[in-house]
Amino acid sequence: MYNALWSISLLFIFLGILLAGAGVLLKLLAQKNEVYKGRAEARVVDIVTEPRKGEASLSEFRNYQVAVFEFYAGGHLVKVRDSADTYPCPYYRGQKVRIAYDESAPEHFQIEDRNIFCPLGSAANMLSAGFILAGFLLFFLYASGVRI
Repeated sequence: MYNALWSISLLFIFLGILLAGAGVLLKLLAQKNEVYKGRAEARVVDIVTEPRKGEASLSEFRNYQVAVFEFYAGGHLVKVRDSADTYPCPYYRGQKVRIAYDESAPEHFQIEDRNIFCPLGSAANMLSAGFILAGFLLFFLYASGVRI
């Protein structure tokens, strides 16, 4: 069992390094998919009901709800409407949402929560830290001569 601690600690450290690499790649992929470079925290100031157009107006829900966001870009207050056609609105008044916006035209924006690669990269990095810490703990047990 004494040599098993050595082998398992190396395995955990190796898996941690692989997960760290995967986390970095996922974060880079998230940045590559981002269209806008500006970042802000927007607040939902209103939820507006609007009529649907075209064939969608014949559906059971003739209206849809649009969230109105307010944020500061370059020191100026900007109000924008969400482009999602939803009923009911997935946001509530006063809710804070992280957004990315075009620095030259802040009315063009994207809600950051819709990019799945960023949370996956964070999860991979947290798992990586756990595996590496467990690997070092097992290595120190091996080095101190503890027998299990």
